[in-house]
This record gives sequence, C-alpha cells and structure tokens, in this order.
Amino acid sequence: MTAPRRDSRGQRSGNVPVQEMGEMPGRQALLLGALALGVLMLAMQLWLLTVALELFLSGEGEGIWALALVSGTLFAGGLLARKPKVATRAR
Repeated sequence: MTAPRRDSRGQRSGNVPVQEMGEMPGRQALLLGALALGVLMLAMQLWLLTVALELFLSGEGEGIWALALVSGTLFAGGLLARKPKVATRAR
C-alpha cells in the first residue's frame, strides 16, 4: 500500500491521476456485457440465416428477403459497434 499523495505544503491531494488509480471499477462487467451482446447478435444472425435457407430449400421463398435484410442489419450493427474506451493502468 502506498502513502497518500501530498502537495508542496505537505497536505493530502485528492486529485490522483487515472494512471495511478489501478483497475477502474466496473471494467470487467462492461467487457462481459459487450461480449454477451456480441455472442447474442451472432446467434441471432446464424438462426435467421438457417431459417432463410430452410425456407428457400422448401420452395417457400416469400419471406427470405426480409430475413436476409434483418440478418444484414445485424451484421452491419456488429461492424459499426465500437470498442469502448476504458482507462487502463500505465505500466
């Protein structure tokens, strides 16, 4: 454990840089949530493509384009999703 920061007058300073705070609280929950959302989107896309292929092979091709559009939207959403900017400890 380190001693608290002190300014030039010997008093405690409450402003600690982010690099010295260590791991940010909630970082693991944020990353696990993003991973769960990505896996859910992938599972939905695979399910939609499976249903569309089954409809196509059975000769009922009316609903295929709507399913392909939703699947493409999920794919585009996955591409546009950005990595969250999480502060990390300097090494």
